[in-house]
Formats: sequence, C-alpha cells, structure tokens
Amino acid sequence: MNPTQTSAMLFGALVADAASLGLHWLYDPDRIAEIATARGTAAFAPVDAAFFEGAKGYFAHAGRHAGMLTQYGEALLVGMRSMVDSKGTFDAAAQRSAFAAHFGPGGTYSGYIDRPTRGALERIAAEQLPSGIDDDQNPALARLPAIVAAYHASSDLAAQAEAAMQITNVNAVAGAYTAVFADLLCRVLNGASVAEALEAAAEAATGDVQAALKDALTTSEAESTVYAGLVGRACHLPTSGPVMFHVLRHSISYADAVERNILAGGDSAGRSLMIGAAMGATHGIATPKGIPLDWVLALRDGAAIWEACRALGRD
Repeated sequence: MNPTQTSAMLFGALVADAASLGLHWLYDPDRIAEIATARGTAAFAPVDAAFFEGAKGYFAHAGRHAGMLTQYGEALLVGMRSMVDSKGTFDAAAQRSAFAAHFGPGGTYSGYIDRPTRGALERIAAEQLPSGIDDDQNPALARLPAIVAAYHASSDLAAQAEAAMQITNVNAVAGAYTAVFADLLCRVLNGASVAEALEAAAEAATGDVQAALKDALTTSEAESTVYAGLVGRACHLPTSGPVMFHVLRHSISYADAVERNILAGGDSAGRSLMIGAAMGATHGIATPKGIPLDWVLALRDGAAIWEACRALGRD
C-alpha cells in the first residue's frame, strides 16, 4: 500500500465535502446544471441563497463560505482529531466529549445541526448511552473514513465502525450500510480497483441492501443525475447508498466523481465523504486523476486539515 494512501483517503473525503457545500440540499438538477455551466464547475460554488430561490431545496448553510466544510465534514474532522489525541485509537467517551464540545451550545461550530447531531447532543447532555438515535441518514457514515484509516488491517474494524456510528445513529439499516462502506474502503486500501471493490462489497451485502447496490451497478442508466431521480436524492442511506455506488461505478477520476455527485442534487455533501474517500485513496493528490491542486487550495484551513489527515494516516 502506498504510504500516503490512508491520508489521501481522509483528505479526499474532506475536500469532496467542502466542494459540495454551495449546492448542498438543492434538489433541482436543472438549476444545479445551469449554475455549473455558468461557472465551469459545480464544485466549490459560492454559498448563495439566490441559487435556491424558486427551486426545490433547503438553504442550510447561511453564514458559511466557499471552501468550508459542511456539518458532515466537520463531524469527520472532529472524529479524526479525537483519534489522533487518543494515539490513533477510537475512544467512544473521548469522541462524545469532542463532539459535544464542537457542535453543542457554546461550541466551536457555527452552522446547521441535523437531526442525528441534535439527538446525539441531547443524549450526551443527559449522559445516555449509546448517544445515537434511531435514524438511517448519512451522518451514520461521517466518522467511517477515520475508523478505516486506523483499523483497516485489524479484526476489530467492524466493532469500531459500529461504535463510531452509534455516536449519532443506532439503526440496523445504517449499520448495514456502515459495514458495506467499511468493506469498500478497505478493499480500495488493499489494492482493489474501485470497480472491483464495488462488486465485492455489493456481493458481501445481504437482503434489500444487496439488491439495491447491485441495481446501482447493473442499471442501464449511466447518468447519475437521472439515476438519483429514480431512487431518491435525500439523506436516507437506502437512497444515498445506491447513488454513491452509481457515481463511483461511472466516474473516471476524483473530480469527475465529485462533480457527478453534486450534479445529482439533494444531499450531495452526505454522499461526498464515501465518494471522496474512495477516489482519493485510489488516485491520490495532484495526480492526473486525483484530487485537483486548485481544489486543495480552495479548501479553508487546508494546511491544518492536511496535517490531521497525515497524523491519523500515519504517513
């Protein structure tokens, strides 16, 4: 394994999240395509309420600026830094404390608080365990790249991934998708191509999850925007999971995957972490198919974020 691959995986997740901020939760693909055409890219769009006027969507990120992370990326970064402080291990109590200190009242985060985050904060304040709530939405996966970075070679991976998910989400469907994406990212880190990893991870899934993921890989519809319209663009993993598989199946580079995901609309940021992690691990940084250098430079606090990626990636 390339010694920088785990760091590139983490960085890829965070850059993709930031790239999605401006058009996050815009559910109008025609509006997104119009903005992307005018700018020459869908990535790192300004945070502008005018984009949402007269269109289906929710403008959640007033007060944030292009290049900043969404709440998903912030949750991953907090989790990463807590693990670095815990000598590269996942400490659930330390994670809960760091999560509450960042997202809770008087914390360092200023921005949108989603349902699982709000529920977790309430349970942490009440000292209830686990801190997660019954919810099948994308926040369940937010800490997963950090867990895979630290435990991809360990038999403890599944247990640690489940514990990390339960900071915000305690739900069987979320658990199934957590297992799928942990498997996918581990396969990529172990040298499988994205296509090979997708096929194997889908085959290892069971029941409705397996059927949905196999459909994403075998459908004759090659446009991810159209496919997302068929299965759903929202935050719930039974819809976002297949869209992530479809995007990864049809993308030829990191930038192509991130652009394709944003153009698909809806909870693009929630999907971006897994997409960016897989493509970052595969193609690296500032390579022909890797994370573009101008996107690296567009990331707010990019140097500090990269240092956190390196510290947990152990490069």
